[in-house]
Amino acid sequence: MYKNFSKVYDIMMEYADYDGWKDIIEEKIERYGDAPKTILDLGCGTGEVLLRLLPNYEMTGVDLSKEMVEIANRKIDAASFYVQDMRELKLDKKHDVVISLFDTVNHLISMEGLKKTFSSVWKNLNEDGLYIFDVVTRELMDEMFPGGNFIDDRGDIMIIWEHEEDMEEGVDYVDTTFFVKQKNGMFKKITEEYVKKIFTVDEIMNTAKEAGFQVVEVEENSELAGERIFFTLKK
Repeated sequence: MYKNFSKVYDIMMEYADYDGWKDIIEEKIERYGDAPKTILDLGCGTGEVLLRLLPNYEMTGVDLSKEMVEIANRKIDAASFYVQDMRELKLDKKHDVVISLFDTVNHLISMEGLKKTFSSVWKNLNEDGLYIFDVVTRELMDEMFPGGNFIDDRGDIMIIWEHEEDMEEGVDYVDTTFFVKQKNGMFKKITEEYVKKIFTVDEIMNTAKEAGFQVVEVEENSELAGERIFFTLKK
């Protein structure tokens, strides 16, 4: 996943409020954490939030995309990176906090995948550790893709999103086409397909409790990147 997307990810996310994401994580850590020292960024992408947390914590990044991890590794020397599946983490040590941002959890396209991930995170957290993550809502997906498609023309890059929803399974299929302007003035075409599942709050809370977590906070946020819900779980 995201083999091609990695080539344009930082361009597409140029205006993302990474500092805002970092602030939310630190606020929740201050509210519910026990002076944590280590953070695992699970689904770290190209490492932008990890980079901003690095001055205050010992950071580790994990992503399923080898290409994303390679980009993050080139940016950041003072962190450890691994290419692994979040459902089956095999790390050398446990962490005080695990985070999964930018609706990483929505890429788990089944309840079984969600259960495995919560179990995997539990095993890689220290006692009293926190798991902080966000998910997008059905309302946001409907808002993003009215009529099924969305076009974002930024001049040097044009993004065409084609969306289809499997209402029975609660799964969304998105075909993305990027046209990126090159130095010679020509445009390069890059395509990527990804799948998301929209979990309900009850599904997430019940699965988290089954894995042994305490759900300490469920908070809606519409300021960072559209309507989404942040969960804070405690081991």
